[in-house]
Amino acid sequence: MQEIINILKARGVREVFFGSNGFSIADESDIKDFQLGYSVHPDGSALSGPSEGDWQSSWIVIGTDTEVGDPFFVDTSDSALPVYTAMHGMGEWNRELVSTSLCSFLEALSYLRGLSKQDFALIDPDENTITDTSELAVIKKNLNDISGEEYYWRNFIEEHQEWVEESGS
Repeated sequence: MQEIINILKARGVREVFFGSNGFSIADESDIKDFQLGYSVHPDGSALSGPSEGDWQSSWIVIGTDTEVGDPFFVDTSDSALPVYTAMHGMGEWNRELVSTSLCSFLEALSYLRGLSKQDFALIDPDENTITDTSELAVIKKNLNDISGEEYYWRNFIEEHQEWVEESGS
């Protein structure tokens, strides 16, 4: 876990918002709290298991989606430290790759933070919201290139575009 903490400290990414979506990232002081309900029960007992669909003991939560609360976690059984997410409340954990490494995930978040300059998730688009489809296509490509993952970021940008369209901007 110390390697993960060192990477998180070095990158200094805590919160990133892009439109209605946001990422809350752990730091050294609260990373243990991020494990509660995933690998650790509030009473201190382990929640991970060996079966498919169980939370795996090699998974370390490093953040959450601020909109729906899904975890972002690192798989420590892979030396590249890939980052995944999974929908909570489904009865089993089916991970989805977000980035091929923790460093590339944090780089993708830093890229988004530089574009959006938001301090919180938006309910409705504002004058600073990126709405241009060609600009969003470039952002999607850049996120794919940075993270080494296409599917997650394609869905991320598509959801952003749907949010913009639904709000009439």
